[in-house]
Amino acid sequence: MQISLAPLQGYTEYPFRNAMNSIIGGVDKYYSPFLRFENDSSIKNKYIKDILPENNNSVNLVPQILTNNTQEFLQFINIVKDFGYKEVNWNLGCPFTPVVKRKLGSGLLAYPETIDKILSEVFNKVDINISVKLRSGYLADTEIFDVINILNKYNLSEIIYHPRIGKQQYKGFADIEMFKKIVKLSENKISYNGDITSIDNFNNIKNQLIGVDSFMIGRGFLQNIFLAKEIKIKKTVSKEEKTVLFDKFHNHLFNHYSKSLSGDTHILNKMIHYWEYFSSMFTESKKIYKIIKKSKTVDKYLKNVSVIINEKF
Repeated sequence: MQISLAPLQGYTEYPFRNAMNSIIGGVDKYYSPFLRFENDSSIKNKYIKDILPENNNSVNLVPQILTNNTQEFLQFINIVKDFGYKEVNWNLGCPFTPVVKRKLGSGLLAYPETIDKILSEVFNKVDINISVKLRSGYLADTEIFDVINILNKYNLSEIIYHPRIGKQQYKGFADIEMFKKIVKLSENKISYNGDITSIDNFNNIKNQLIGVDSFMIGRGFLQNIFLAKEIKIKKTVSKEEKTVLFDKFHNHLFNHYSKSLSGDTHILNKMIHYWEYFSSMFTESKKIYKIIKKSKTVDKYLKNVSVIINEKF
């Protein structure tokens, strides 16, 4: 069984991946937050830095791209191939309005002919594995049927399918029955993504998806960084082990950002950003998040974190 980590921009960049991979474990495959071209056809240095091999030690990483034209797709492939990557993932699932308005992410799912055109031109010119991450559509889940027929024409390494429409964003529930329908229709391997937040609900989903052996976890990971490990070992990580591992994990992240960011304010803002999710791992999570947010200095922040880690798991 394969467990992969979904990309969440601002959270799962290389410092997080390295800490997860070396300290916590359980993840087989990581996907980078998507690379995209700016309006002036440049790529921000931070996106390139995030996928540099030297910044992803021993991490099984797949760079993800966001595009709606062949030329950009091919440029992305040249970039990732130069870094030694063997696979690129095309994002057709991002639900956020600024992306969708540009006919990108899930906004492209209503245009299967464009998807077909791009893939037909790309497959003729490259020798790299291509996978796709997608939703059921943007406005309606019926959009997926035309798209899956198009994707069946190509030998994709994987389709990662989140059975929601883009307009839902993350509201409501992932549609397990729709996922089952697409598994039957697809000639490519399908990986499940959506609403995996605990061992119990993972098992519930897995038991409904007979034959599916690849799962991607997104926000559930940030709310419980031990989730993949717990799924793999089939039990909850003990309080004692969580205390030791999270302390090491947090120190790895904090040490990175204390060196790469200038000034206490920037360091605190970055770490507090993570605690919006991390607090969910602890008892009295809302109270803990308030305590973290009220940390006005790095010293106070570190003292608060130490108490939380040692007393609140």
